[in-house]
Amino acid sequence: MSESSTYDILNRIAILHSRSLAAYLHYAKPWAIQAHPKTQAVLEQMVADQLDTVDRLAALIMENGPVDPGEFPISFTGWHDLSVDWLVNKLIERQKRTIALMEQLTAELNLAPYAQAMAREAVGQAKGHLENLQEVAGELQVSPA
Repeated sequence: MSESSTYDILNRIAILHSRSLAAYLHYAKPWAIQAHPKTQAVLEQMVADQLDTVDRLAALIMENGPVDPGEFPISFTGWHDLSVDWLVNKLIERQKRTIALMEQLTAELNLAPYAQAMAREAVGQAKGHLENLQEVAGELQVSPA
């Protein structure tokens, strides 16, 4: 695997974090999430961890070129006024897809062990965030607002 491939893969993983639905909802602050402190706390921790991961990946990426800032998907803009239940379920759905993609990208880093270790750590963290989101989803089903 060439340096540019490692560079491209790390940029893709960084974009998965910096342009995640969680990051978008953190910036957009929809009312539905602000009205649920537990959901808000999980989202804030998730975004803080993701930004920390992006910072660590960026240090490695910048050894070979610029960090691609990526873009939020335009579909996110239509989700501002939806219920907290819907948003949490969408966060779970997207988190599962992100984990699957990150596992694939991590496997492609097999000739870059340091980068692969960082990517594996990010996958583990993403799985922890998924568990937190699933816990919130369970609580929302028990006590709807």
